[in-house]
Amino acid sequence: MPLVDLLEFAIEQANDGIAIMRFTGDVNVPIRIVYANEAIERLSGYSREELLDPSNPFLQVQPQNRAVYEAHFVEIRAGRPVRFEVELGGKDRSTWMDIRWSPLRYGAGEVTQYVAVLRDITERRRNEAQLTLLQSILSETSDFIVIADATGPVEGGPKVTYANPAFAGLVGLRPDRVVGRGLTGFFSPRNDEKLVAGVISRFERHQSIANELLLRRVDDGNDVWIELIGHHVRGEGGRPVSWFLIGKDISVRKQSYAQTVQLMTALDLAEEPIAIYGVIKPHELEMQHMNERATAFDRLLFENVLLDPSQRDWIESIWPALESGRSVSRLVRAAENDSRRWVTLEIRPLGTGTGSLTSIIAIEHGLRFAMADGQNDDVGTALALSREILRYADLAARRDAFLEVLREEWFATGSFRFTEHLADVAFRVKERNGVAVMPGGVLFERPTAVDFSWSGDNPPRRLIALRLFLETLANAD
Repeated sequence: MPLVDLLEFAIEQANDGIAIMRFTGDVNVPIRIVYANEAIERLSGYSREELLDPSNPFLQVQPQNRAVYEAHFVEIRAGRPVRFEVELGGKDRSTWMDIRWSPLRYGAGEVTQYVAVLRDITERRRNEAQLTLLQSILSETSDFIVIADATGPVEGGPKVTYANPAFAGLVGLRPDRVVGRGLTGFFSPRNDEKLVAGVISRFERHQSIANELLLRRVDDGNDVWIELIGHHVRGEGGRPVSWFLIGKDISVRKQSYAQTVQLMTALDLAEEPIAIYGVIKPHELEMQHMNERATAFDRLLFENVLLDPSQRDWIESIWPALESGRSVSRLVRAAENDSRRWVTLEIRPLGTGTGSLTSIIAIEHGLRFAMADGQNDDVGTALALSREILRYADLAARRDAFLEVLREEWFATGSFRFTEHLADVAFRVKERNGVAVMPGGVLFERPTAVDFSWSGDNPPRRLIALRLFLETLANAD
């Protein structure tokens, strides 16, 4: 077989696409294929006849690649080979190509043609993109990630081969200074000896680990509690090749253990019903603990609020305050046969130091209706309720409590309007309505008139109590 035929046969059998191209001078279609082997057909999705057609889309330079092509054409025309990677649009898919261009020059003439060798690197680029994404995720996560080799502890291992920024920050080093160090060298000498011995034994035997222990920071010598989980990775023949370790800083949780014991003791000794709720997700709570006083009731008042669909808006409205670390108070009427009668429900966030709301505490402050000689029960209740409302520092909480008391104690409704009139309370008994002017700082920053009306029959002594309730608020200092 002649040499030329052998060369052509070899080119046709090559896995790489090989083509001879010539320049056209057309900006949009700057090249034409003079010759293409079979691999070019496979890579492009076009037949050889289609590739030789000047209008074939495969020859058109995509706008995002134009600058790259033009720069390389300059090099080729100057007689210099080039190599680059580019994404080419084929007939039914786009393919990443590693392309090598070599100029063809006959004698002393200028370069008008070149040989292009194309290699499909789509899978490699896809893996690189996934690796870049993975590295980005590992860099952004608050959990620490460490990869270490299979070196045993007796040889100073496992030695860190990769550590994300979270781990580097935890041990007080730059990421590049963590790599190469033995992982056990970060363990604090304050750890329990049996615990450390167990972890080292598992490293030696390539067994998975899951422990809580102390790390010693390199920069300041302080210790940090961590939760460490590690799994070994095996290669061919089951031979251990590396460790994958993941964990988190649990210092806040460990430090809160003692505080939690003290808190639970204080809750159980309290005379008021108190309950702790865990935050499942925003606006969703689950009972975690209640003190002995709370267990005396069939259901806590806050439980009633949580189970009432109409209270959903209120839960959502107070959530930002709880997340910002502020307490919230609300006056709640107990059932008629409930000994608590009126209760201030105080909701406090339990801070964890993690920046998110994880639990809250609900305290039921029962109102004390101490009455002077000659006072009836209605008057004593009115005075207790007005004084309780004035205890609230938040004006919005005062307004909510005020409307709740009108509705539940006197079957009345109220609406607000700003006014310039002096504080006063007026009743129109026959029309079952009236008006009370509250000075600034009681329910609103500005002086406010409360138009109220009641339904049903309020006997005279009940209306006297209502007047006393309104006047006490209106004359608050």
